[in-house]
Amino acid sequence: MLEVNSHKHLKKYYQNNLALWPHNLTLTRLISRSLSRKDNTFIQLSSDSKNFWWPGLLIPLCLHNNNIVLILSERQFRLLFEVELPKLKSSHLSFDYVEGIEFTPSDNKVWVLRYQDFILANEKDLLKNRQLIFPESEFISNELRESMSIKITPKDWEDLIVSHSHFEASIIEVHERLSLSLFSHSVSSDAVIRIDHRELLALKEILQDDLPAAMPWKRALNAVNSEWVTWAKLDHRKLSWDWYIQPLTPLQTLSGLLSKNTLLMLTNSGQSDSFFLDFNSKKFAFTVKVNLGNKFDQEPIPLFVPKRQPLPNTSHFYCHVLRQCQRLILGRIHPTIILVDDLQLRLQITSELAGEFGLRVVHETTDIEPNGIICCSCNWWILNQYNLPTPDQLIFPVIPLPILESPLIAAKVEMLKQQGRDWFREFLFPETLTILLKSLVIIRGKDVRVAILDGRMHCRSWGKLIFEALEPWVALERLLPY
Repeated sequence: MLEVNSHKHLKKYYQNNLALWPHNLTLTRLISRSLSRKDNTFIQLSSDSKNFWWPGLLIPLCLHNNNIVLILSERQFRLLFEVELPKLKSSHLSFDYVEGIEFTPSDNKVWVLRYQDFILANEKDLLKNRQLIFPESEFISNELRESMSIKITPKDWEDLIVSHSHFEASIIEVHERLSLSLFSHSVSSDAVIRIDHRELLALKEILQDDLPAAMPWKRALNAVNSEWVTWAKLDHRKLSWDWYIQPLTPLQTLSGLLSKNTLLMLTNSGQSDSFFLDFNSKKFAFTVKVNLGNKFDQEPIPLFVPKRQPLPNTSHFYCHVLRQCQRLILGRIHPTIILVDDLQLRLQITSELAGEFGLRVVHETTDIEPNGIICCSCNWWILNQYNLPTPDQLIFPVIPLPILESPLIAAKVEMLKQQGRDWFREFLFPETLTILLKSLVIIRGKDVRVAILDGRMHCRSWGKLIFEALEPWVALERLLPY
């Protein structure tokens, strides 16, 4: 009955709201079935679903909300309460919910949690026998990692010394030794330098059985092991540093919870993505796996990837990138987005283009002119793309492979090497595909040009796999006057 009622309400909902994604009726029946049967369900949505899948999820939750937890990112949380729920209310649908962990909801209300609250609820053992729903679950590892991350500031060191004054000399010795090592190895004013996790274990050994009860030290000293990565971010101006601690495999930490509870996961990622590979490695079993939508039903992306482009490690690559960016920008009347993850290269390109195009060029800001040029990282664009007008084009000077200078990326690669696994094909390359596809979500079907100026697209065997992942697309062999 839940499937039938949800189907009827969705059809009525679309009398007042234009149906922009044709698979929502199927989606709402699949979700209704999962809720009523408590199946472990994995639903892969085509990239043209964008944010149009929300009614297909929410309407069954309005009709069946028994022991359900909806786990959302900050962006999803705002979208739910500012956009989707007002639409439901205008269609006379009631979404009974409780948000946050201040009040544990009764069985007949949906419990809406941000990821950070989800971690706290799990620590308090409040999630037993509940059905967990993760929209856009390809981001689950990153969201969990950020929510579980620990930051230790200079003030936290002072608090530790005050609370454990009988170990003051030893604590100060550890801090001074670390500070000397970090600043002697730094090469820039805002350097990020990896710290061996054994430094925390050494501190734990000094404190012996008198471990701190206050955060963040309690979590840091109890959690850290070889599956956590730690690094310092230096502030040369203040001669201080902050200590960051994050889990390499956050799914492992929650594997008990995820294996014992019923899961419903929606994703836009492919089965080759690192998220899917990571999830499979934990041997989570899904009763239902469904692909909704066909990517070849979408409008093709105009793709500019000229042959015979230089490789990034050649001496003339930088000049090639600048020349091509200038050619691509000329005559455009709407924004251009230039996506570079390497900070030094991004700032160089920003500076050079500002000399050519003036105040039109900005760095990672949404305050732009109508024909503005934004130089940014891929993650910045993914987070801010909904707050910007539709651009004329996206330009990737280099393929966005994860940067090995990042302590987190380096530690994950090191871990995979130690396990004898193919760290490129199991991690770096799938992450690259995820970044590329997420960067293109908002521009599908809007006649936005995409340019990739990296010779590896044609010169490396895995370049062909990128072309396949970007389908459907139509090749732009040459630049024509606008």
